[in-house]
Amino acid sequence: MRLHLGCGQVYLEGYTNIDFPLNEHTVQEKTVADKHADLTTLRHDSESIEEVRLHHTYEHFIRPQALALLASWHSWLKMGGRLHIEVPDFDATARLVLSRFTNDHDRKVGLRHIFGSNEAPWATHYEGWSQKRLVEVFTLFGFAIEKTEKTSYLATRNITVIGVKDKRTPPKKELTEYAKTYLRGFMVDDSEFETKLLHIWLDQFSAQLARTIAR
Repeated sequence: MRLHLGCGQVYLEGYTNIDFPLNEHTVQEKTVADKHADLTTLRHDSESIEEVRLHHTYEHFIRPQALALLASWHSWLKMGGRLHIEVPDFDATARLVLSRFTNDHDRKVGLRHIFGSNEAPWATHYEGWSQKRLVEVFTLFGFAIEKTEKTSYLATRNITVIGVKDKRTPPKKELTEYAKTYLRGFMVDDSEFETKLLHIWLDQFSAQLARTIAR
């Protein structure tokens, strides 16, 4: 089985295409999904999936949740299975927005690409991914990098990372330590306030992991 998560109006042959039902979308006029579901509640058996694929969906998850979902997808995948993610390239788009040579229209499109279209609560981008940061979390949670690619369309800049599962998914305690390693990098300092934030992030990670890690 291969999964296309957050399929929108793009139907991929050979995949189970999954998205919200049509009444939870805004401008989308039709649904091509084989299955309607909230992606944060999906769970599959251990090593039962051949590929998980997302195009411009991963940036819609808050940071701790995104890490837990990546760890969960790893647990679903068979050995040698692939995770294929395409997201906006925050760094490249930010450079476009900040350049004095960018016209006003392209600057506004770039800002939309960074923050989302904002017409619904789900239409918000919660994380600014770069190729380096996406490769970092792929590697941290047990994927060997098969391919990275940077693309552009008009005033948008995008990155794709494809990883291959080449090791077993570790236990939850170890996954939490991986998340802690990554999330500590977002702390301003080691103050009590920032430490409390880290614990909140880890609680969010653990809650999502409990919902979606393989049965």
